[in-house]
Amino acid sequence: MSTTMQGLAELPARDGYSVVMQTPPRRSPGRPFAANRDAVERAALTLMLREGYDQVSVDDIAREAGIGRTTFFRYFKSKPGVVWSAFDDTISWLAQNLTEKQEHPGILDAVRESIIDSTRSAIYNSDVWLERFRLLDSCGELRADAYDHWERWASAVATFVATRTGIAPQDAIPMAIAGAARGMFVSELRHWLNTDDNREDILNRLDHNLKTVFTALNGLLADPDGGLHSRGGPEGPP
Repeated sequence: MSTTMQGLAELPARDGYSVVMQTPPRRSPGRPFAANRDAVERAALTLMLREGYDQVSVDDIAREAGIGRTTFFRYFKSKPGVVWSAFDDTISWLAQNLTEKQEHPGILDAVRESIIDSTRSAIYNSDVWLERFRLLDSCGELRADAYDHWERWASAVATFVATRTGIAPQDAIPMAIAGAARGMFVSELRHWLNTDDNREDILNRLDHNLKTVFTALNGLLADPDGGLHSRGGPEGPP
């Protein structure tokens, strides 16, 4: 492992790419490490990316972070929880953003803006928010848990669209819009895995691509008579 700059380390290449991560501060001899949740998460993901998810135990994470098992479980319920917890926070932020946009004149614009705002909060709130997707795409155990988390992300979008259009969340239109949004979101995260783009590049491209996809979906929000739903569509109230 080579040091790229102060506080950053370049991990050996795995599956064709290298990983640059912030490394947790070294412990001073004789002084306890004052860990917080972010430091433990950073230490855990760095270790998992370096050694492989399956090769890392809770004890390994605790040792890397300079804490005990009790402190680890104070922050996270399980080892998979280290990887998923920040994404679950993102789902909460997405739902909150959508709730705040109930009066937004455009349904799809509100969804797009909420996705961008919640993603911006997520990737700037954590040094390693994006890096976790290397693990999610490469580890079978984590992929097995992915369905539930992605369904809850999509459900936040479907519920908002359903509320605005007056139909059920499980109906075709809310599900189609939520599915398209989730597909674009996942696609952008996977695209990031193969680039060196910075956070704003990711957000700008996600915003652009969501606009493109949602433009194609505008017709889904039209009433049978050809008008937009009474609570407003992507181009504003009827």
